[in-house]
Amino acid sequence: MKGRAQWARTAAAGLALCLVAAATAFDGGGPLRRPLVIGAVYPLSGPQAPGGREELAGVRTALALAGGDLSPRRVELRVVDAGTPAQARAAIDRLVEVDHVPIVIGTYGSTLSEAASARADELRTVYWETGAVADDVTRNRRYVFRTVATGGSLGRIAVEFTSRVLVPASGPPTAATAAIVEVDDVYGRAVADAEAAAAAGAGIRVVDRVVYDPHAYDAGAIAARVAAARPDYLWDVSYIDDGIAIWREIVSRKVQLRGVIGTSSAFCMEEFGRALGADAVGVYAADKPYASEVSAAALSPAGRGLLDEAVVLYRAHNGGTEMTIPAVAGFVGGWTLFHDVIPHVRGAVTADALRTAAAKVDVPVGAEINGGGVRFAEEGAPDAGQNLRAAAVVGQWLRVNDMAVVYPPAYATARPRIPA
Repeated sequence: MKGRAQWARTAAAGLALCLVAAATAFDGGGPLRRPLVIGAVYPLSGPQAPGGREELAGVRTALALAGGDLSPRRVELRVVDAGTPAQARAAIDRLVEVDHVPIVIGTYGSTLSEAASARADELRTVYWETGAVADDVTRNRRYVFRTVATGGSLGRIAVEFTSRVLVPASGPPTAATAAIVEVDDVYGRAVADAEAAAAAGAGIRVVDRVVYDPHAYDAGAIAARVAAARPDYLWDVSYIDDGIAIWREIVSRKVQLRGVIGTSSAFCMEEFGRALGADAVGVYAADKPYASEVSAAALSPAGRGLLDEAVVLYRAHNGGTEMTIPAVAGFVGGWTLFHDVIPHVRGAVTADALRTAAAKVDVPVGAEINGGGVRFAEEGAPDAGQNLRAAAVVGQWLRVNDMAVVYPPAYATARPRIPA
């Protein structure tokens, strides 16, 4: 790792991201070969743009850091902005049929990924998901791979944390109740269905499931319905704008709850903490890990070294900012592709050659910068292509604009603060 660390520091000092994103491998000092073009589909405008840009920045950082591993190949990212499912599907058509890419990386958002991954699979082009969590993205698809946790796993860890940590600290397990607020799409259903199933197994009674349209909702009415159900706990599956609006209404109505756990795309986002300030303090969020929030104990020596290199390079090309949750997810997905898959393809880089190489990836837990590892479910499994070693955690806003991982214990950097 020492050589790569030195390379990263040199790159941080002198390279512009626009140059390294087009990749950097020469063939023995000779002329550049024809680049391997990889499609990249992310929301770079519209409501999901902040997360999409951060995730893409993580991918670009991974590409820069993996430059030596890719030699003698050059890799060029062909980036397409897609803010709607229709745009995501059209982007796949363009990248595959016009640019003839063998693989597309993306997309941050579940509704975008559902459309893009389905179309790529139809066209027998590898789709490499770095951030979206909806379970259906990898369901019964041969050419789709995902490096992050599923929505189902995030829902299950939210319930697990509630039943194992919050309930014992608050009251008799048999008396615990919960309400679920869920956005009406593939992301919301994936998380909420898993929460409902896990709750039944944990003995927590779900007293209401409030389903809403993220494009036309009444935050006050949602909060009123939660208040009427009188749950002990609230599990909220929202996007950032609606998540903030709903939580403001719940706070303003002084709805009495023993604990609140949101999920990715809202409650874990920095914007949630900035917008709500003190009203966010105490709230939990189940999501993928944040670079600065994972305990060093969860990382192997290789994982810690890789994290240090990634942070240095990311800061250098992103105004000194820290790696956010989407940035970490993008880096892990990109690093797996650029370090563990493409360099192991012999001969032409085709979709089927990439599938073969991906099936052999075996990165132990703790070796990725988020504390996870990588091993994809085998072909023929219902979730073939899903990373079975993806990391999922629960964080808590401990102070204004300050979130820390509090569960599971192996990843925690702080203890949860549970009101008496």
